[in-house]
Amino acid sequence: MTEFKVTYDQRADVLYVTTGSNGPSLATEGDDGIVWRYLSADGRLVGMTVLDFESYWKQHLTQLTDQLANRFQVPIDLAQTTLSSQAR
Repeated sequence: MTEFKVTYDQRADVLYVTTGSNGPSLATEGDDGIVWRYLSADGRLVGMTVLDFESYWKQHLTQLTDQLANRFQVPIDLAQTTLSSQAR
């Protein structure tokens, strides 16, 4: 099962969600302001950077939770737990 590290930069209003895997990575930004990071070596998804977390995504947490669960292929309850500490 995947475990996530979650950090929030209040000044920049950016939420970082990462797995334990690290190394050189490539990033792609979606139209929704989420940046997805993939390991260069094997293309595995290793992180997401959520721009405008407090000002936008906190009010759309269900959508963000669904994206985290779908992209990382983890159960929805793990995605909810991962984001719930930042949603308070």
